[in-house]
Amino acid sequence: MSNRAAATLARERVTALGVVAPPPIQVTTPTFDGSLAQLFQCVRDRKIELRDVPLLPICEAYFAYLLSASLQHLDEAAAALTALAYLLERKAWLLLPVDEPEPEQENPLELPEPTVHEFDAAIEALERWRHERSHQFFRAAGIGPDPYEVPFELGDLALPDLAKAFERLLSKASPEPVNSLAKPRRSLADQMAQVLNALSNLPQTLDQLIPHPFTRTDAVLWFLALLELIRLGQVAVQVGEDDVLFSRPR
Repeated sequence: MSNRAAATLARERVTALGVVAPPPIQVTTPTFDGSLAQLFQCVRDRKIELRDVPLLPICEAYFAYLLSASLQHLDEAAAALTALAYLLERKAWLLLPVDEPEPEQENPLELPEPTVHEFDAAIEALERWRHERSHQFFRAAGIGPDPYEVPFELGDLALPDLAKAFERLLSKASPEPVNSLAKPRRSLADQMAQVLNALSNLPQTLDQLIPHPFTRTDAVLWFLALLELIRLGQVAVQVGEDDVLFSRPR
């Protein structure tokens, strides 16, 4: 073959795409029916939505062509591979997720009206109860030296025994003075220290421990201090013949 004939044949094999024309590989999918070259042209010119075209049948058709083609058609096979690679790359880019801006609301949402006022009555009641409780209980739950746990173990002693001892003590209490509310409130630590000083190794009743005369408030403070010292293990308690006896632990 002369050089002029070879050049003419080469020009015939170069298409408008600037590559050697791919072999007539037929592509049949639910969304496209035609040759690989036509599909390449349509995708490049944006005449078809590549995301709707499955590429697996096209790859299978290309592999079937390679098995049946001879070594004389390497240029056509390379052109088909180039077109197929282009399609695969384009579709891969199309399948990548794209960050889309959040749509703007035409009418901005209105904030709901606050509903805190609906709980004003409950908040006021809780505050009032907390204030009332602070005047009735002088020992907070978190105050040491040990966490406050109720009930605590009393050994063989029963709670009714302590209740009877406290009842006997109250029956001997003097009336409260008129100006007792003006006195500063005694702390639990001070009362516990006073009870510890009054204790001895000899068991005594609650009536024998507390200095006379005493008021009902004094009786309550002494009894509560004794309970706390019993819980801490600093007071030994036992049941006598007809009363409860308190002493230092041995």
